[in-house]
Amino acid sequence: MSISPAAPHIVVVEDNVEANNLLTDWLKLRFKVTSFLDAESTLRLLQPGKETALFLIDYNMPGENGLTLKKKLMPSFPEAKYVLISGLLDEKLAAQAREAGFHDQLPKPFGMPQVTEKIDALLGITHRESVVSLIRQASQMVNTLV
Repeated sequence: MSISPAAPHIVVVEDNVEANNLLTDWLKLRFKVTSFLDAESTLRLLQPGKETALFLIDYNMPGENGLTLKKKLMPSFPEAKYVLISGLLDEKLAAQAREAGFHDQLPKPFGMPQVTEKIDALLGITHRESVVSLIRQASQMVNTLV
């Protein structure tokens, strides 16, 4: 399956390798995806550009947390949407995320359809493939790897 050149670019910053791989593989069904395992490599390797539509940023990472990373990304990606993902999401962290300018939060654990729905809502994508169709595509992708 090939992604349209006009597909939105999503950046995933998640330090858990399995979670990062799962998110990346799921999102690649519909989006251009770049993923990083920490804030340092994100800042060092990600080239500023208007094509980046949305960041999914984990809160709890080695080194910098997701709030400080977002603050550093904003000057280079002012038009992007930002979603904080965290297993530690409580009212205090949710308030800090809103204050830091995150457009939304996603508490862990979450399902892949939830991620897709949140991205679609934030990017204003209304015509999309059904979740069932995406699951079938993912299943076919897994079967080709086996």
